[in-house]
Amino acid sequence: MLTLLLVLAVLATMVAGAALAVGRFRVDDEGSGGAVGVVVAPCVLALYLGSAAMGVVIAWEGFKGAEDGIMTEVGSAQSLYWSTVALPEHEAAEVRERLRAYLGSVVQDDWPAMRSADGLSQEGDAAYADLAASVRSLSVSDTGDGLDRLTARQELNSLGEARLERADAATEGMPPLLTGIAALSAIAVAVLPFAMIRRGSRVAYFWAGANLVFVFVTVLLLFYMGHPFSGILSHDAGGIEDALSGLDHIDRALTAP
Repeated sequence: MLTLLLVLAVLATMVAGAALAVGRFRVDDEGSGGAVGVVVAPCVLALYLGSAAMGVVIAWEGFKGAEDGIMTEVGSAQSLYWSTVALPEHEAAEVRERLRAYLGSVVQDDWPAMRSADGLSQEGDAAYADLAASVRSLSVSDTGDGLDRLTARQELNSLGEARLERADAATEGMPPLLTGIAALSAIAVAVLPFAMIRRGSRVAYFWAGANLVFVFVTVLLLFYMGHPFSGILSHDAGGIEDALSGLDHIDRALTAP
């Protein structure tokens, strides 16, 4: 709701500024060829383009970083599941059950919380704690499966690190200062062409209006860029759901003759 109000405020300011520029604050021929046209307008345009480009780069890097983190999380979950093969049946069954419960909680509880920028869910934290308890309580054995137990603990740590990275990504979006700079400079870029129009030039009004629409759309995109789990560039829980399905394939592979 706050984002919508800010976007509407930017649009209203652009339209009002354009109307005032045409009616009362028109730049004369001397001004358009002097400080305003040669210094002010190019500086404002450069500021707008720079801040908008930085916003897009930050959003894209966050999106790709979150994608890599999800892949790491999925790989760690599958490796942890495989590492239970040589463990005693009762211990292996507990770890597998709690791993399934954890991944299910990631899909059902974590993702809705991340979409609303609330970080991670308490249910997901509790499910991970249960999983960690089942792995860390694995008994010491002399049957040759010590490497599998070590692998299970390492993959649990990797899973926890990936979870922390996902928590950070779910609360980090475009810096508000950068968004503010982009919005303010965009208003100036949208309004200045109207102030430099000579009276009666319909073509100039058309292109000034087109410029205003284009600039507003780019500002709209920046405001709704969000973070890697909400907004225009966002990941869904499909990767985790595929990991859960992959566990079923592992079970079938283990029971196949």
